[in-house]
Amino acid sequence: MSGLQDRGLVHWLERCALILFVAYLCIHTMPRAWGKLNTDFPNYYLTARLAHERYDTARVYEWVWLQREKDHRSVDDRIIGLIPVTPFSTLVMWPLTGLAPLAAKHVWMLVNLALLVPLCWMLRSMTGLSYQRVALVFALSFPLHRNLLYGQFYVLLLVLIVAACWTYLRKYYVLAGALVAVAAACKIFPVLLFVFFLQRRSWRALASGVVTGLAAVAVSVAVFGWNLHRTYLHEILPWTLHGEGMPPYVTSSASISSVLHYLFLTEPQWNPHPWHYSPFWYSLLQPTLQMLVLAPAVLLIRKDDRTRDRILLEWAALLTASLTISTMPASYHFVLMALPVCVLAARLVERRWYWWLAVLLVLYLGIGFPMPGPSGSMGLAILLYVPRLFLMLALLLGIYVLLWRDHPVKNSSWDWTQYAWMAIIAVSVAISVPSTLHLQRAVRQEYAYRLPLTAQALLEANPRSLGEATGYVALTQSGYHMVTASPNSTWVDPSSDDDLSFASSIGHIWVERASSPYSKIVDVQDPSRVALNDAQDPILSADGRSLAFMRDDHGLGRLMVGRIAPPEGTIETALTPPSLNVYEATFLSEKEYAFSAVEDGKPPQIYVTDATHSNTLLALGEARYPALSPDGLWMAYSHLEHGVWNLWVRDRRTGARQRVADVPCNQIQPSWENDSVTLLYATDCGRSLWFTAIARRRVIP
Repeated sequence: MSGLQDRGLVHWLERCALILFVAYLCIHTMPRAWGKLNTDFPNYYLTARLAHERYDTARVYEWVWLQREKDHRSVDDRIIGLIPVTPFSTLVMWPLTGLAPLAAKHVWMLVNLALLVPLCWMLRSMTGLSYQRVALVFALSFPLHRNLLYGQFYVLLLVLIVAACWTYLRKYYVLAGALVAVAAACKIFPVLLFVFFLQRRSWRALASGVVTGLAAVAVSVAVFGWNLHRTYLHEILPWTLHGEGMPPYVTSSASISSVLHYLFLTEPQWNPHPWHYSPFWYSLLQPTLQMLVLAPAVLLIRKDDRTRDRILLEWAALLTASLTISTMPASYHFVLMALPVCVLAARLVERRWYWWLAVLLVLYLGIGFPMPGPSGSMGLAILLYVPRLFLMLALLLGIYVLLWRDHPVKNSSWDWTQYAWMAIIAVSVAISVPSTLHLQRAVRQEYAYRLPLTAQALLEANPRSLGEATGYVALTQSGYHMVTASPNSTWVDPSSDDDLSFASSIGHIWVERASSPYSKIVDVQDPSRVALNDAQDPILSADGRSLAFMRDDHGLGRLMVGRIAPPEGTIETALTPPSLNVYEATFLSEKEYAFSAVEDGKPPQIYVTDATHSNTLLALGEARYPALSPDGLWMAYSHLEHGVWNLWVRDRRTGARQRVADVPCNQIQPSWENDSVTLLYATDCGRSLWFTAIARRRVIP
């Protein structure tokens, strides 16, 4: 009788939890999510919309470029940026691009809620848990609320992964492989599930996954073009894999990479006082710990055990391990833990290990629970702010114990694949440690040239010399602002949230203000004075009389020049043909300028016009960000090599070129000081991809 009473109490508690979840969803989450755009949804939506409108999307990963397009369409979100999302993942928003942004988010939220129905059905079918208990797993998932609030698509990703597992159990191997490939095309980490197919000799699933993956890439390239994917493969993916695709000195990600960054690496603005500065220990521990966490998930796969429970546990182990070693996990990623938790809960209920079931519940709640960030440097105490990492490790250890107990190694000899995987893991660590150490030491060479700016910003870009002061564009939590930093003070433009670029002359600073339906160039001291409409990236001539600028047509830039001539108005002249998509330019006069541009889908290159050239291509390879010195003798630029942009200087008299630095990070947007021997530039060395800071370096003896 007491057993029946206990079960009745449990069912009553489960119903109460579900009622509270529905109430919280309806009263708190949905109204907040329904009323506004925030963070991630606009990133996916805008990128898909640009492709749908047949824009050239090669530059969507550039923060300022995408922010400008956001402002031109009145997308109501302060900051937008696509890094490090795959281009293919944005295509999920393609059917919604005909709607206004907020209406599109409403539809997407309803789709996400509807997807919970097939999810619960598949999880019940696989694990044997009741619908009420499967629903309870989602009810206790705080990451689910974050998915709805931010308009993320991890509920859809969970559907793909769960459906792949469900179809595999029913021996629909071709479909299982295809579903995993689509999931991996959206987010890279599900590619680890291919290890499962490989270890179990599921050749049809593996072949289907490869073919579907190639098809997904082909579709993405057809929609967005090859240049965007080349940027992703060469410039974005490598930074993402070593944990620096987004700012790494934060505790919210609670990843192995971010914790080690905080403890062992220094960055003048973000982490000036690590617990123990040591690139060596960081380089040793990061790949070693990641491989130690992942290795059991691979080595404990047993191809000879085809029972449902074994397959589910192996699937849960790989998914949990991939999230644990992820370099940039966010809270909403962990809605994916619904699959492993359902698998473990079913096993524990079946064996009546109710105390362990309670432990699982605590771990699951803790993994999803948001933690505040520290207010300052804390040394080892930072570990108290990343409980999710340790809870994930504990849960993963539990899965590994179950895998070991169900099929101990002593009762099953290893085949050659286990030894091969051990060798691959050992070799990967042996290669990663010295390469990571070289990278971390090399990027810190740039710290000697960094300017000690006091204003806090996520990134600082497009530096310009303003006499004794330095001007630049800073990205803050409130948007982009033009900042002037002098030895004695710092001035931040308070009049706009989006100062995307600027040029200066005596007594005036001309700023690009992005708004709907286009950008305009105004005088900071008199914002009502509009110099040019439908214009961006202003550049003043050496004599201060002409204002060069870019004009955009469906993502294709064209270099223009305007001369204010009252009372006739502004006289505008095109300096480049429509066949060239101009990215950046440097301008001394209408007869002397240089620019980087793309033609016919080729990589960006630099063209020059002067007394002997007229829009002539220079043989500099893949190059951007040209800057002509005030005396006209030199041109600085950035050259892409091994996936990073480094500074070079070209002697315009002889054509001789000289590398300024050889570092495994980006040096971009150079500009000359008045002495024509010193460069200001933006660098992301020691930070994260394109989250630049300002540096100054003398480059001419």
